[in-house]
Amino acid sequence: MGTDSAILDPVLPDREIGGRPPGDRSGRGPGGGGGGNGGSPGSGGSASGGRSPIAVTGMWIALAPILMLFLAFVSAYIVRQGVGTDWNAVAMPRVLWLNTAILGISSLVLEIARRQARAGGAHRIWASAAFLLGIAFVVGQLLAWRELRGAGVSIASSPYSSFFYLLTGAHAVHVAGGILGLLAAVLWPQVGWRNSSPALVLRVTAIYWHFLGVLWLGLFFLLQFRR
Repeated sequence: MGTDSAILDPVLPDREIGGRPPGDRSGRGPGGGGGGNGGSPGSGGSASGGRSPIAVTGMWIALAPILMLFLAFVSAYIVRQGVGTDWNAVAMPRVLWLNTAILGISSLVLEIARRQARAGGAHRIWASAAFLLGIAFVVGQLLAWRELRGAGVSIASSPYSSFFYLLTGAHAVHVAGGILGLLAAVLWPQVGWRNSSPALVLRVTAIYWHFLGVLWLGLFFLLQFRR
């Protein structure tokens, strides 16, 4: 009976465990993808893609103290304007109107560069144009200060002139930082530091540059229409 049982009940191969073929202990599924943090190359889980939200969030956090700084300046401007009779506002140089247009155009050009980078187009040409427009803005600010100095208006001439130089100067310093960001976007390789792409650099730089554009509009209308 023992021999007949062995013949009628042959040894079966190992059953599949968890849907895997016999002998497979690698933990991989039928598609060959590993468990845990793994994934197929086309799954979109690239390192730069994972850092993109972090970089963008970091930029927005960095803008918070800048915004608070200029809000403090504007509050002091409004309070000081209502105190005493020595305000003595002067007409702003006309070049600042041109400067405002230049900064607005640079934001549009930078947005084109950002979209070109996302589509794999010629983003460096547009980023270079935004970089040159940023330099033109700073040159325009220098010309405005030179015009005021030529008219005898210095930083100590009146409270208004003090605030004018303070607000426009502080903004120009931050614009200079943005120009460095634009230059980095122009020179950034396809796979840069920590696998970051030009599209990511342009996205972060655009957030900062657009913020400076909106900030300048507020300062411009404050100095022009609340003198």
